[in-house]
Amino acid sequence: MQRLRETACIEWVSERFVKDEEGAATIEAVLWMPVMIALLCFAVDVSLIFFGQNQAYRVVQDANRSLSTGRLGTAGEVEQYVQANLSAMTPNATIRASVVDGMVSTVVRMPSSDLAITGMLSALMNTTITVGGRHLVEY
Repeated sequence: MQRLRETACIEWVSERFVKDEEGAATIEAVLWMPVMIALLCFAVDVSLIFFGQNQAYRVVQDANRSLSTGRLGTAGEVEQYVQANLSAMTPNATIRASVVDGMVSTVVRMPSSDLAITGMLSALMNTTITVGGRHLVEY
């Protein structure tokens, strides 16, 4: 009799275990979690790259406007101004400024790897972001 009761109890537990779907969502979430984290990291990196490009464009515009209004005197000073303002964000940037025919032109090239945090996509990290601006010299 005792043996029969133990067998019935084991069968009841095993049936309950097989039919129980309570942890099914947890397993699916665990399987999808790496994909969701990778997408989140990609979105963060792309957002930071676009933000860095926008910041560099603003600095280039400010530098060109400063030369245009006479606050800065030469193209070399424009390059120094841009380098000083971008050095914290992108230390590997290259800056070229020139004044030709009354127009100041500045071009900044910076590696995208300086701007991204995670670096999950190597193809995205091997690109160079180029920002340029031109402004009429007024003085």
